[in-house]
Parts: sequence; C-alpha cells; structure tokens
Amino acid sequence: MQVQVAENTQLAVNTYSHGQPILLLNGFGGFQEIWTAQIKPLTTWGYQVVTFDYRGQGASTGNVATSVTELAGDLHTLLAKMGIKSPILIGHSMGASVIWAFLKDYPDFPVHAVVTIDQSPKMVNTAQWWYGFRGLDEADCPAFFKRMDKAHETLHGLDDGVYSKLMAAEHARPFFRIAAQSLLIDHLSADWRSVVTQITVPTLMLSAKQSPYFPNGYAEWCAAQNKHIQTAIIDNCGHDIMAEVPTAFNEQLHSFLTSEVPAFIR
Repeated sequence: MQVQVAENTQLAVNTYSHGQPILLLNGFGGFQEIWTAQIKPLTTWGYQVVTFDYRGQGASTGNVATSVTELAGDLHTLLAKMGIKSPILIGHSMGASVIWAFLKDYPDFPVHAVVTIDQSPKMVNTAQWWYGFRGLDEADCPAFFKRMDKAHETLHGLDDGVYSKLMAAEHARPFFRIAAQSLLIDHLSADWRSVVTQITVPTLMLSAKQSPYFPNGYAEWCAAQNKHIQTAIIDNCGHDIMAEVPTAFNEQLHSFLTSEVPAFIR
C-alpha cells in the first residue's frame, strides 16, 4: 500500500500478519527487500511486521530526503497514519540513525524497544572517538566518497533468497547516490551519542565482527554509558548482518525479544 507523508510523497509500505508491531528500517540507499529473511520468522513468533522504502527510494515517491531528521518525521507520520503505537524499531545502518533522530525529536512517542544493526552513533573519527567509519575524519570527506564507491559491504555475499528479491527491486528502481548526497553528508556528520546514552527502553546493538565499515567497540562503549543497552557481535558477516547470515541474526533477535522486551499490551 501507499501512505502519504507529505505533498507528492507516498511511502511504499508492506505489512505482514498481526500482533506487536515491528518496523524494519533500511540503510542508506536500501530497499525493503533486504528484510526478506526476517518476515517469516517474525510473523511466526507472533509479531506484525512493517517494511517500507524511504521517500524517493525504492517504490516510494517524492524527492530523496536531505536529512535523517526528515526521514524521522516521515516515520512519525507513517506511525500516526497507520495507528501504530508502541512499536519495536529495528534499523540497519542509517536506519539506526533514523531511529535515534526519531527518539530525539519525538521523545513522548511510546517506543517499545530498539534494535540497531552495525551502526556507530558517530561516524566521524577524532582523537577522542575512534569508533567511527573506518578512515573517515573531517579532513578526509572528499576521499571518503571515492572510497565508498569501491567498498564491498558484505563478507561472503547475501543469502540466496534475499539476493534474488533485492536484485529484482534494485533493477526495477535503481538508486542513484548522486541524488542523495545531501542525505549521506547529513548521515555522516551526525553525532547521536547523547541520544543513545539517554535511551530508556530495552535496546540491542548488533555489530558485525568483520564489518568493513566500523571497528568493534562502539556498541560496548554505548552499553557502558546506558544500562538499557545490551550488545552482541555476530561472526562471519559484513555490514548486512540480517541478509548475510539470517539464521544467526534471527536467533540473536529472538533471544532479545523473548528475554529482554516486556510483553506487549495492546
């Protein structure tokens, strides 16, 4: 279905089953098909799953957003229009940043739990922060953009079932990075550490042991600042954990949802 979030801007949304709502948020330039291997397990466990494409990406209409904050606003509008309350928010890469922007801008919205996937809360490295994107510092942004075009973000490739659906989506509606440079720059320059340290709902930060983008340690730093955060490192995968090793990812997610997240009361 299409949900209008602004003038001439409709988000392509898919919902599956009924129960506690879980929203799956894509990374930069991502497509909702990246979550193919999570839909059946989550619905089998009794959750309602919602996937969608950001404005101007995938099957959604409108111009590409210029900031993560704009995407957080779309998320808020989407939740309101769909009547979703107390969702579990799961974000991959930039999707984690969208969640953090949402928590900052809509502090009174009742989020039930949060899961982030291979995303540091601060991308730019400094002398005091070395858990950002590998090799990215404020003086190195031009060279960084060139490196991104050559980066290979998976370790052994995607799961076959995910790959076929994702490639079909990308072929049908290609993503052009040049049209989204403002969004990428905003994502790269943000610092969400003050938001992360103030989260008050159960939170799981998942990291990839062989992530090509981030060194291990940022999640543990966050957990040391906030008792509501727990961490896990998943082996044998790159940046796209849930699409590379879905069985390992789903097992870790199920453990968190069943042991750390309070029962949902509608």
